[in-house]
This record gives sequence, C-alpha cells and structure tokens, in this order.
Amino acid sequence: MKKVKWWGWILIVLGILLTIGGLFILQPWVFLSHKHIEISLPFPPEADSYTDLIPMGEIEQWHNASTGLPNGHPGIDFGWEKETDILAVADGRIISIRKNHENQFIVEQSLGLYYRTVYQELNKLEPNIRFLSKIKKGQVIGQTGRPHAEGMELQSGAPSRQTHWDFASSSYSINRLCPLGYFDTDSQKRIEGIWANMKAKGQYKPEYPNICNGYYKNRED
Repeated sequence: MKKVKWWGWILIVLGILLTIGGLFILQPWVFLSHKHIEISLPFPPEADSYTDLIPMGEIEQWHNASTGLPNGHPGIDFGWEKETDILAVADGRIISIRKNHENQFIVEQSLGLYYRTVYQELNKLEPNIRFLSKIKKGQVIGQTGRPHAEGMELQSGAPSRQTHWDFASSSYSINRLCPLGYFDTDSQKRIEGIWANMKAKGQYKPEYPNICNGYYKNRED
C-alpha cells in the first residue's frame, strides 16, 4: 500500500472541514418534513399596552441594499419607554453571546434542529445566561435599558428602549422567517393588538401596512 503524502493528508483534512462547515451552514435536514415550532412573544403581556413595533421588511435608512439588507428589515423591533424584560420565545440553548458596536448584548438561541432566534440590543443579561446554557420558554434572558439615539423615538415622542428580535431557520441558506405562522394563539392575538394600536399615521405603518412586508410577507419554511 502506498503511503499518502503530507499534502494528501492536508487535502483530506480540508475536505472534512469543508464538509462539516457546509453541513453547519446548510443543515440539509431542515428540508425534511417537520412540524412548525410554536413560539411566544419575547416580552411579558403586561408590556403590551405601551409597546411600539417597527415591522419586518421595511426599507428605510438602516435597512436597504446600501447597508447589505436588500430585502429590508430582517426582524421586528419592539420599543418601550422603560426597561423591559426580554423572554425566551421557546425552549432551547444559548449558542452565541456577543456585543454590538454600541456595547449592547446580542444573544442567539438554538430552538432545536430546525429553528433559531436572536435577541439584540440588550442592555443587561441575567447572571444564568451563558454560552451553551439551557433555557426554558418564558425565562428572562435580559433587559432593554439604554434609550436609542435621536431619530428612533416611540410614537409618543419618548426615547425608545428598543430590542431587535428575529426568528430564523437553522439553515443559513433559508435564514429569516416571518414569525406570524409560528406564534401560539395568545401571542398571535397580542402582536395583532399591538400593531392595531400603532397610529395610522405612525412611523412606517402607512408604507408598510403589515407586520411582515415585502420579501418576508408569509415567509415560512
């Protein structure tokens, strides 16, 4: 039997790494038949009456082709006047904790084989939220805190303590999904009520009348 030369071993190792990387990115099993996960809103019901919402798919200053987002806003922004708890939308495991350019936390959670979710712009995290921590649906992940800069006010005119939240397929080839088809009945009613309470002439609503717009409208796996 001929010995494999050193460059042969390098090619074998590279092939293995590329295969693993491809599986991680594409996750082909998500294309098999599976049930939709059931998720909840990422904040408590008592906050609904003073929650603002910036919809998915809007194409404004920060969400367009020039910023690398040709399909528009890839999630939903929820805003409040005061610090608000951010809750896990389903059971899962923390797979990433990092900070953005404003030193705010970004927490990514795996929701099993088929789905994942990201909670962004958190000012504080609970002490038990760590990399690879298991978390339960409704568990507090952290809190909003620092008000956003000028130009991101609530419809009341107050500074927004905002959280960007998105829901996605585990496969990065599918990526973001409209969450409306995955909410439990209570959360579906809650978000529809929040959107209905946004002023007809409020920010975004005239041009983007739905919670999920454009490319993201009715987008499910």
